[in-house]
Amino acid sequence: MPLNVFKTVLTITMVLFINGCQNGILENVRKVTYPPDFNYISQDKLSDTMHSFAWYTTLLDNSLREPAKVTREQRLSAIDILKKMEKLSMQLGTESLTSNHDIVSFNIDAFRQSIIEAREGLQQSPPNYYLAGRLSGYCVNCHSLRQ
Repeated sequence: MPLNVFKTVLTITMVLFINGCQNGILENVRKVTYPPDFNYISQDKLSDTMHSFAWYTTLLDNSLREPAKVTREQRLSAIDILKKMEKLSMQLGTESLTSNHDIVSFNIDAFRQSIIEAREGLQQSPPNYYLAGRLSGYCVNCHSLRQ
């Protein structure tokens, strides 16, 4: 095979491989190379999830900043935010499901439980705002471990 043809074939192969990697081929490889009880969390998924947590936490903190002035609508909105955070936390797995991010694996169940307790606190009569206010502290504690 002439050198120019070889270079062209090699270039096309590389382009197809890179394109395939971006379209999920590596995801399929992970399904057969990792054990079934392993939760591979891509960097993009982790980053997107953490940004969503940060956004929800900011919304929650802003809506509950002054508990004495929280309206019924703000409280219901905060409960909805907590439900979304709980659902989002499920995407990161559970403590019994190891992942490529140990800090997430070791802390996700406790974080999810704190979300549930915060939601239940807001659903009480009268509402308990304390637990919802503590959620941002979980973020700070976990992220301070990484530094």
